[in-house]
Parts: sequence; structure tokens; C-alpha cells
Amino acid sequence: MAPANDDGEDRTRCTPCRGTGRVTSGLDGTPHEVSCPWCGGTGRFQPGRDAQRGPAERPPGDPRPAGRT
Repeated sequence: MAPANDDGEDRTRCTPCRGTGRVTSGLDGTPHEVSCPWCGGTGRFQPGRDAQRGPAERPPGDPRPAGRT
């Protein structure tokens, strides 16, 4: 059984992607799957991870690689 926090919530599984490691992005107007920026695609909760720091994708024309700032 997975450990739970004081609220009874399972914090080992990434809640935004429901443990799949993938989320649906609507960037550029077309829904498509990308690696979850909250868990880095692992499906496991990562305390202190900043999903906004290294987005899973960039807008078209952005020269920076995805996953880096």
C-alpha cells in the first residue's frame, strides 16, 4: 500500500497525469500528448519540482529545446 499524507491523499503517484507520465497539451490549438511537466514523465510525485521551469514543449518557432529553460 502506498504511503499517504496527513489528508489521506496518495502522494507517490503524480496527480496531474494520474500516474501515466503523459498529459494532453492544447498548445498551438491542436490537442496532443506530451511528457508530464510535473513529474518529468515518471508518473511519480516529485516534491519541489517546478513544472513551469522546464515546460514539456515550446511554442512553434521557439529555438530552446523542450524541457529546458
